[in-house]
Amino acid sequence: MSAIEDHFEKVEDRMSFDEFSKLIDEKRTVMGSLCDDDTLCMMILQELGVDTLKKISEITADSGKVSIKVRVLSVSEVREFSRDDGSTGKVANLIVGDETGSIRAVLWDDSAGCVATREIAEGISIGITGFARGGENGVEVHLGRFSTIKPLDYDVEVKIKHYQIADIAEGMVSINLRARVIDVGSTRSFKRRDGGEGKVRNITLGDETGKINITLWDERTEVPFGEDDTIEVRNAYAKKNNYTGKTELQLSREGVVEQTEADIGYNEKITPITDIEIDRTYSIRGFVSGIGEIREFTRRDGGVGQVANMHVSDDTGRIRVTLWGDHAEVVDEIDIGSEVLIIDAQTRTGFSEEVELNLNWNSKVRVLKR
Repeated sequence: MSAIEDHFEKVEDRMSFDEFSKLIDEKRTVMGSLCDDDTLCMMILQELGVDTLKKISEITADSGKVSIKVRVLSVSEVREFSRDDGSTGKVANLIVGDETGSIRAVLWDDSAGCVATREIAEGISIGITGFARGGENGVEVHLGRFSTIKPLDYDVEVKIKHYQIADIAEGMVSINLRARVIDVGSTRSFKRRDGGEGKVRNITLGDETGKINITLWDERTEVPFGEDDTIEVRNAYAKKNNYTGKTELQLSREGVVEQTEADIGYNEKITPITDIEIDRTYSIRGFVSGIGEIREFTRRDGGVGQVANMHVSDDTGRIRVTLWGDHAEVVDEIDIGSEVLIIDAQTRTGFSEEVELNLNWNSKVRVLKR
């Protein structure tokens, strides 16, 4: 489809294609070689009082009424809500993209009905007219009573920016990432404030630049991923975990996590024991040079816990390792000389004022050689 044919769709209900082409030719005579067909069309549409087609990268919170041609990248469920007057409204979110970027489209009431009836689904290309606004996660396009959605009979080219883990920082939104599953985590249940039960699962992802946790909630905890699978994450946002102090990923309401065939490499960063400092998180590899027994203790809540200690040595030094909870059971699987890999253990000062490693729920210990 040519640029002229593309723009003509905006005025096809008020003039013929020949009439539109004639206006373009007249404008070309005036402008000479200063403008290409795309620019000439936008100038004519502006003179006719018609919204010009924009690329996503051109949209700002002050753009007002905008028209874009995009591909649907992800779709949320339709949610109902109560208005102040007692009536019921509907809303759904899309993430849409073109060759310049992606943006959230918020569909209200009748527009949201296109999602409920499956007229709008992931992968199709559409033309939409709505109003640009600033939202929690950046600029959005809102579609309401006077907006339009029109399926296109051709595919819109989309360029999705994929971040590397080292580039992700707290506060970032609309994050797309391809990574390898390092740890599948386990699903935990919890009680919500309203008395209902929720589920949460933390999966550790890695790429050539580092690793990061992504938190999955409720039905998303059931994703069938295994270690070393490669996955794609779309439309996530980054926030700080107040417990660990680390930046983690959360999926937005219309976010997607799915398996991919991309080839992503990852190597765990191993720190020599001599380089370990206090109040940091490290992964080490070495040989068991001391083993303690499992001891039980009473927690503050009255429950019973268990703890064990061992020492690990490498070519640079020796360090005490404290194993809490289920991690303590590893001492029954090892002997002096066993090779172990300890991942994401936190350092603290021990009883003798020496630095030691502590394994918490987010840490892992693997016996490489018994």
